[in-house]
Amino acid sequence: MLATFAVSQYVLLSKEKESVYQEEVERAAFMADGLSRSLQTLMLSGNAADAADWLERLSESPELLTVQVVRKDQNEAFLDGETIGLVNRQLGTDVFNRPLHTSRSITDIDKASFTRAVNGEQITHLDETNATLTFLLPINSGEACMNCHAYDSSETRGVLRITTSIEHAQQRIVQARRDTIIYGLSVSFIIGLLLYLFIRRQILSPLELVTEATAGIAAGDLDSKVDMQSKTEIGKLGESFNRMTDALKNSTVSRQYFEAIMHSMGEMLFVTDMEQRIRFTNPATQAALGYTQQELLEKSVNDLIKSGIELSPAEAAELAKAGEIKGIEREFMHKSGQTIPVLITATIMDQADGKAYQVIHAGRDITRLKRAEHELRLAAKVMECDASAILICDAQANIVLVNPAFCEITGYSREEVIGKNPRLLSSGKQKPDFYRAMWGHLLEHGVWAGEIWNRRKNGEIYPEWLSITAVRNTAGEISNFVSIFSDISNQKEVEQKLSHMAHHDQLTGLPNRTLFSDRLEHALAHASRDKYKVGLMFIDIDGFKAINDNHGHDIGDALLCEIARSLKNLVRDADTVARVGGDEFVIILEHLLNFEDILQVAEKILKQFSTPTMAADIACDIGCSIGIAVGPDDSSDADELVKKADTAMYLAKTSGKQQYRIYSRDCMIAQS
Repeated sequence: MLATFAVSQYVLLSKEKESVYQEEVERAAFMADGLSRSLQTLMLSGNAADAADWLERLSESPELLTVQVVRKDQNEAFLDGETIGLVNRQLGTDVFNRPLHTSRSITDIDKASFTRAVNGEQITHLDETNATLTFLLPINSGEACMNCHAYDSSETRGVLRITTSIEHAQQRIVQARRDTIIYGLSVSFIIGLLLYLFIRRQILSPLELVTEATAGIAAGDLDSKVDMQSKTEIGKLGESFNRMTDALKNSTVSRQYFEAIMHSMGEMLFVTDMEQRIRFTNPATQAALGYTQQELLEKSVNDLIKSGIELSPAEAAELAKAGEIKGIEREFMHKSGQTIPVLITATIMDQADGKAYQVIHAGRDITRLKRAEHELRLAAKVMECDASAILICDAQANIVLVNPAFCEITGYSREEVIGKNPRLLSSGKQKPDFYRAMWGHLLEHGVWAGEIWNRRKNGEIYPEWLSITAVRNTAGEISNFVSIFSDISNQKEVEQKLSHMAHHDQLTGLPNRTLFSDRLEHALAHASRDKYKVGLMFIDIDGFKAINDNHGHDIGDALLCEIARSLKNLVRDADTVARVGGDEFVIILEHLLNFEDILQVAEKILKQFSTPTMAADIACDIGCSIGIAVGPDDSSDADELVKKADTAMYLAKTSGKQQYRIYSRDCMIAQS
């Protein structure tokens, strides 16, 4: 409230300052305009001496600090004879004469501002530091001026410089600031006083009544009552206190009764005299510290505290003054040497004559609280530093917390996702059935983990490994969902590379024997089902060994790559070209309706290699022998079909090379 009031006062003061300066500028501008008009009237008379005298008299005015006419060369006018000389030469006679003085250059004018004024712009400069307001007013040339000053055809003859004092305006601003501060302090004092009175009435006074009544009961006065009319929580406390007093009064009040109450307390409770010697402890204190009652009696409470001091001088003074002090955290020493963090409340117990004679100490072991705080800090640190993205949702699956890794992976800031549903990350690659199954498993088993595709803020779709855990409260209800995920794009890329390496020839990039066999089995299975043919060509490169031996392995490798490229260009994209040996290639032609399609491809291959093939700028004279088998006509078994194509290729090679042989036709004839 006070901060808001202070800001409003600052804004009002700023506006007041702006208004005062604006008013001063307008007043001075009006005066400057009048002076400018008067000066131009005097100058039209042609008597520069009168104009100079008028300016000198104006300079004596207390409001005007400076009044000068400055020529365009930034020298003060009406001093030297330069302008008079130009005018007399223009008129052809010495019309104007006056006493001459030494020329004086005006150097305390900002050159850029002066240039703008010479160009016809009216300049106003407010200098708060020196409390001045300066006007640079262009003196424009009129028709009458041309009678004497035709030697200069520019629109501006010079600049009128007028500087006025704004001390009066600044005094008004200082007074306004002083008034605002006084007003603000007064209002702040009133607000603070009202706030204090409210707290005093509603909180402090009722608590004092409870404290006094508690001290009365401690001194044996069971007639102590708390008179509260408030219906607040503190008023309810007073009512509860009165009911407790009535219950105590109606009971058998005795030392044994109070000791029974203190013995039943689960919190530490011990009593010391004013010299801090222990006079009484309850079983909870003995259990917490590992001492017996007898061992603790007559011990100083300071002997049980690691620092050796239960209350600092300031805390002891506060206890003596207020009769009670709360929230004192100390480390007590267990008999075994272990330290125990304890939160203490100390209350002075007075005698009937009002003199303090004992202090009641109520302590709570906060080991678990400290451990929980440490674990929370550790968890927060782990969450901040974890390279995996962490996302926490409430029971309605609205995002309540994310860590920096989440922002780094998704591209979203915390502010952009808090309160949103995680579906904003959905890529659309998974179907609704996937999410229904995921949520069903999560709600039934409390955890789900798997691979999922999500979308970054920039629209990029990426794979992630995601695990979701449903967190339940003590009632068994789901309170939160904790999701941890990591971007596995690199892993997927590595997997793809490894898969490619495992199924492709490293030199040519063609499918290797493993991938070829898999594709051939699939092609034969589909061919049997859909009633079409599969052509299999087994190709052996003729003359490759000689080139490899004569030109080296580098040329040989380049030739194999060129052969692979040529074969791929001769077949359809749906067909498969694979390298299964050093200079052996196979081609799978799928979805063939007639046998002639296979022969056309074979003819194109023979034609391609009937001319030299270029490899690293070397013309390589090679050929090829092709064996052809057709599935499922020749066989529906992949291995068997390969053997038959290989047999046909061997027949082509032994029959003179650079030709093809068909297993079902040529090999059967050869065998017969």
